Amino acid sequence: MESPEKFVRGSVKISVSGEQIERFLNLCRARGLLLENVRLPEEKKLTARISIADFKKLAPIHSKTHVRIHILEKRGLPFFLYRSWRRKCFLTGILLCALLLFWLSGRIWNIHIDGNVKNSTPQLLEFLDQQGVIHGISKKNVNCSEIAALLRKNYPDITFVSARVQGTRLLLTIQEEVLEETLQEEAVPCDLIADFDGEIVSMTTRSGVPKMKTGDTCQKGDLLISGIVEILNDSQEVVRTEYVSADADIYVRHQIPYYQEFSLSYQKKIADGKPKNSWYFHIGNWILGAGSASREQHITSVEEIPWQVTENFALPISLGKITRTPYQIEKAVYTKEQAEEKAARQLKLYEKNLLDQYITIVDTSLSITVDKTRCITKGTLTVDEKCGERRSVQKGEETS
Repeated sequence: MESPEKFVRGSVKISVSGEQIERFLNLCRARGLLLENVRLPEEKKLTARISIADFKKLAPIHSKTHVRIHILEKRGLPFFLYRSWRRKCFLTGILLCALLLFWLSGRIWNIHIDGNVKNSTPQLLEFLDQQGVIHGISKKNVNCSEIAALLRKNYPDITFVSARVQGTRLLLTIQEEVLEETLQEEAVPCDLIADFDGEIVSMTTRSGVPKMKTGDTCQKGDLLISGIVEILNDSQEVVRTEYVSADADIYVRHQIPYYQEFSLSYQKKIADGKPKNSWYFHIGNWILGAGSASREQHITSVEEIPWQVTENFALPISLGKITRTPYQIEKAVYTKEQAEEKAARQLKLYEKNLLDQYITIVDTSLSITVDKTRCITKGTLTVDEKCGERRSVQKGEETS
């Protein structure tokens, strides 16, 4: 492969023929002219590659040896520029492309925000947009220290901001103050009472006086943690009474009923023909080429691909694909196996909803019954659920 230096200088491949080939080579060597890739295809003929500068020095040698020199190939940047100069449109395009790249490299095209949790990225980008820090802004107009100061000033929960420019990216690293979402009612005395029946399986008290312990059975409305704390002296006499906001993690095991029922007959959509695809452009609020829907029933799915330059910079243009599959509706009946599978899927979905609410499922006792017209799933689920409802305590009230 040709080196970049040789490509910039340019070179030619020549053919030399005549009676004094050997003398030609000796004179080139004596004058310091470099011949590369020398080949002797015939007795009185050779081919070689020589730089443009050395080729211009061959005239005296040519006159002394009376050899015939022919140029077979031209290679390098000088010849490329010469050919391009004759193609003015092509050369103009290269120059405009270079100018465009130079202009684009002097702007910010990606604003990357890292470390934010409470304050969403779109929210912060909207704030920066209001301050004039937008995609496409010139690097000269980006003041990193000013951007960091504005974010800290307008978002009190942001404790640290690091802003730096790297290439065409503005990188923002944020640290937010970690605030526990606890009730700001600690100054208001309150008890914790049971909000459902069950057996206490776990109790961790942070403030207040426990009135029940692990293994006890509670009823709805029973006092679990008292917010009235009696301070005793060495003689076990009440010196004073303090009123606190009771706080604890209490988990109670109890049973919840489960019942699901659905009909065995249903309407089934059956594809009736090949799906048809249509494409469209979504430009701003305009949609071009979406096509018109046919009168027949069809299943429609839409997939839209936005034209996104960077992770947070998307053009208001997207390419969409609409797939329409015609179908017919037929009546169908679940078999026993299909009905049981659907009942199991409904149960898993219900269990997932419980887990999303931090309710742990310990055991299930369910039965699935399939008759001629319907499928019924019923029974109970044994769960561990967080318990404890706040009830205010008036000062002067005694512990019950």
